[in-house]
Amino acid sequence: MIRLALILAIVTAVAAPSAGQNGSNPFELKHRLPKTAMAASGGMAAATNPFDVKPHRAPGASKALAENTTQAFRPSSFLPRHGDTLPEMALFWVLSGMFAFLTFCVAANRKVVGKAWRGFLNDNGLAVAHREASGFVGLAPYFLLYGSFLFNAGMFMFLLARLYRREAFNNWVFMLICMVAASIIFLSKHIFLNIAGWLFPVEKEAQRYNFLVVIFNCVLGLFLLPFNFLLAFSAEGKPFLAFWTLGLVLIFYIYRAIRSASISSKFLADNQFHFLLYLCAVEIAPVLLLVKLALIQAKI
Repeated sequence: MIRLALILAIVTAVAAPSAGQNGSNPFELKHRLPKTAMAASGGMAAATNPFDVKPHRAPGASKALAENTTQAFRPSSFLPRHGDTLPEMALFWVLSGMFAFLTFCVAANRKVVGKAWRGFLNDNGLAVAHREASGFVGLAPYFLLYGSFLFNAGMFMFLLARLYRREAFNNWVFMLICMVAASIIFLSKHIFLNIAGWLFPVEKEAQRYNFLVVIFNCVLGLFLLPFNFLLAFSAEGKPFLAFWTLGLVLIFYIYRAIRSASISSKFLADNQFHFLLYLCAVEIAPVLLLVKLALIQAKI
């Protein structure tokens, strides 16, 4: 009896694989098989050589990538292009309004302009101006001059874009975007300096450097206004004037970096890595990013 049961088990074990080979594979992905093979086998997959080399066909999801039909990424392509819709007379009145605002800022407290200029020239003048600019009343005249600088910086950005792409960017919307962008760029730096002074034991130095930036930008705003008039209404030589103004701005910032070195000198010996990190992340990277965006925008 035991021998008979053993023989039946052996026969069943041998017959099961042969029956499975004749049946269909439950793991076969029939919808991925060629239609000709499915038709030839009556719905069953025909035996194919897995080593056959077939012509490559890009899948549907990457067909556009395979054909290289995708467009390059343009991070500044969102800028509005309403054409050349800003008349010269309107631009003249905008610049005249900026000049009137600067006149009001100077007339409100004439001594502040002299203090800002002395602070721009030497460290002693900066220390005196910083000591006297205490509270909102003492800082209000500097805030007015700083507001004039923000308007002129935004106008300078607008005039540069207008110089090379007048047919696309000479409009009210783009002018407003330039002024808002200039305000965000420069004010965010002051916010970062205040946060750094609050988080780390450099509050006094951060406040001094913050005021140094304010003084330099106030003085730079006084120089930018006449150059904006020249860029807007000069008959010829605008590219040379634009590069000359950019060179002036570069000289301002190099001189400011030299002056700020005296504030950060005592931190360089023990915190060289942190100072280099700040220099790259806050001072250099934003400038390079703006230049890269401008170059990309010029190609669109």
